[in-house]
Amino acid sequence: EAPVAVMDGLELITAECEITEADVAKPLAVDNCEESIEGVADIIFPITTQGSTIITWSYDDGNGNISTQTQEVIIKDETAPVPDMDLPEVVVQCGISEITAPTATDSCAGMVVGTTNNPRSYNQQGEYVITWEYDDRNGNVATQQQKVIVKDTTAPEILTKDITVYLDPVNNVTITAEDIDGGTTDNCSAVSLSVDRTYFDETGTYEVVLSATDEAGNVSEAVAQVKVEVNGIETQKVHVVPTTLKKTSLAKVILPFRSRIKEVQILETETNRFKVFKGNDSFEMQINVAPFKGSLLVRIIDETGTVFYKKLIAL
Repeated sequence: EAPVAVMDGLELITAECEITEADVAKPLAVDNCEESIEGVADIIFPITTQGSTIITWSYDDGNGNISTQTQEVIIKDETAPVPDMDLPEVVVQCGISEITAPTATDSCAGMVVGTTNNPRSYNQQGEYVITWEYDDRNGNVATQQQKVIVKDTTAPEILTKDITVYLDPVNNVTITAEDIDGGTTDNCSAVSLSVDRTYFDETGTYEVVLSATDEAGNVSEAVAQVKVEVNGIETQKVHVVPTTLKKTSLAKVILPFRSRIKEVQILETETNRFKVFKGNDSFEMQINVAPFKGSLLVRIIDETGTVFYKKLIAL
């Protein structure tokens, strides 16, 4: 005679993640020769497969008689992952190349790394929202949002330099913002420069305000000293030979202190016509003033940006 199960039916066992051997009470059967026989399961614990699993218990009396009994086990994960922390706002000045993915803890899967369909790098000014998802792969998904703010609040680092300029024979000289810029930079973007004064018609020392504005609208200001002179000491060292052109239109410009020539400009003072010569890598160069005649103004700019003026007569 085969053993007879003590219980007519075995109870349903449920869990979210797994069922271990300790979670299941082994059923019993009685036999006409043995007082009781403990059932032996046909599966290996733990049971982790989501859904229904059938355990078949076998009762063997050792005399070739075996009876069986089944028991259903259902594993169903119904708990979504829980985010590990409240996500802080990401606030940056210029941009961020990669935002670190946050994590959540799941009762079955353990640590779950967040994923998103939103960008994780931002380089344009503005406010953005990232929606992170935590999926435990059992059909449970939790979401969490994180705000990203790209806002440049840092003004440019402005640097100025003092310069000396020289009045020309008609008593005026102009400068640009670049003339007094000493290497202004910004943490995020290019800057635009401006000055509060560009035109001078009298000698003296002037405080000129240089303004630097970045692409986010942040502004820095600094002051440079602009000294306006007539025929400065260095100008006396500059030569244009000959100073009177009679049978030739060729003249030579010389910077004897060996500062390289960047540009030479010729002004015909009676007509205000201009002629420009690109400099060379030397401290001297030849120019042809033709077809200009009369009183000419020679404006010489060296590699440092210093401007010199000389007069020339072309007959």
